[in-house]
Amino acid sequence: MSYVVAVAAPIGGGKTSVVRAVAHELGDATTIHYDRYEKATAKPVQDLKRWIEGGADINEFRVPELSQDLEMLKRGTSVMEPMTGREIAPRKYIVFEMPLGKEHRDTAGYIDLLIWIDLPLDIALARKLKEFTRDFLTEYGPEKHKDCITWLDHYLENYLAVVRDALEIQQQRVPEHADVIIDGRASVPAIVQQATRAILDRLP
Repeated sequence: MSYVVAVAAPIGGGKTSVVRAVAHELGDATTIHYDRYEKATAKPVQDLKRWIEGGADINEFRVPELSQDLEMLKRGTSVMEPMTGREIAPRKYIVFEMPLGKEHRDTAGYIDLLIWIDLPLDIALARKLKEFTRDFLTEYGPEKHKDCITWLDHYLENYLAVVRDALEIQQQRVPEHADVIIDGRASVPAIVQQATRAILDRLP
């Protein structure tokens, strides 16, 4: 039998790092990531703004391939991640990076445990910006830094215009149905330890 453990957090909340580390700690585990299936974030930011103004129905984000793959994994069948071509083999624990939590009807029925990493949005944004600037400094030479700053300026413009509103909707809805809430201000190792202990206690 496979258990699906979903991990949700705001942008900058460390979901990817936590998901990978928790899967490693559990041992008999694999990972699956919502953002390797969805296409909404590739659309113009105006589409996200219209979605919010229209009532922000999370179930408008249709990802039928993801629902099918979760079902297959729980049945013990391997799947192929569409964006990367990575084979995901079924394991006892399927650690699911899922920012929408159980609010997404198509995938909620496959989630056995939802962990919410609770983090103030200002700290989450600061951590994301530090991630970006670290990448800029390590991957690009000085001749590219102006382009990096221009990109960052555009990112922050979109954040102020619409992304922060979307994150506030996430914070209002997703934690309400979480089985475990972890303080995201802790270090990643501490969060991983708490999450792993909660999983083993509830889904032995």
